[in-house]
Amino acid sequence: MTNDISLTDAARLALQCLDLTSLNDGDTPADIEALCRRAQSPFGPVAAVCVWPRFVAQARSLLPAGIPVAAVANFPSGELDLALALADVQAIVQAGGNEVDVVLPYRALMAGQVAACAGFLP
Repeated sequence: MTNDISLTDAARLALQCLDLTSLNDGDTPADIEALCRRAQSPFGPVAAVCVWPRFVAQARSLLPAGIPVAAVANFPSGELDLALALADVQAIVQAGGNEVDVVLPYRALMAGQVAACAGFLP
């Protein structure tokens, strides 16, 4: 038995596994609009579109329901400020985000502050 797969089928499968992401400091609403257009390719949709929290509502309004919108809380700083990270999460969810990634306070963890980072862990 062979696993012959066409390039088109391979592209469809790959897209279904990938998040299309734009987390550039200079992102604009026009950049997010272009990103959302690219998320709906002739080969099918991507797994999700990931944007800054401030662009979640825009991305959600531009994408079909079948393409989730993701955003990152506590990004890029990874600060040891749980209240700020939770505020980011709440803003993402309220704006219509389907997925939230949270940046662990990696500097604090690397400095040995394991207990202080515990609130960021499930």
